Amino acid sequence: MEEPLLFISSPPFYFTEVEKTEIPFIEESTSVFVPNRSDRIVDGLIARQLHFFSQPTNQFRTLIFHLTNGEKVIGRLQGVEGTNVHIQSIDQKIVINANDIETITLKND
Repeated sequence: MEEPLLFISSPPFYFTEVEKTEIPFIEESTSVFVPNRSDRIVDGLIARQLHFFSQPTNQFRTLIFHLTNGEKVIGRLQGVEGTNVHIQSIDQKIVINANDIETITLKND
């Protein structure tokens, strides 16, 4: 049996200089998120009607929106974003607040 030419009794190691970097202290948040409920439609019946009439199969219907101030808006419902109701009337596009709607009826042509 031959002996090795060089025998190392311990594993080799290398020394490298490491730069010390400071990690900024990041504070952990313990706050609780409360969603904003101001853009919510208060009347559940109006919310369900707006959802129903905003479906693509029902957007062809001409509706009458009776507002709380006595005004009537006639047009087709284009969509609802939060509390904003987009209505296409004969000559213009109108945006009204859903919480200002008292009732919604169908316009008989």
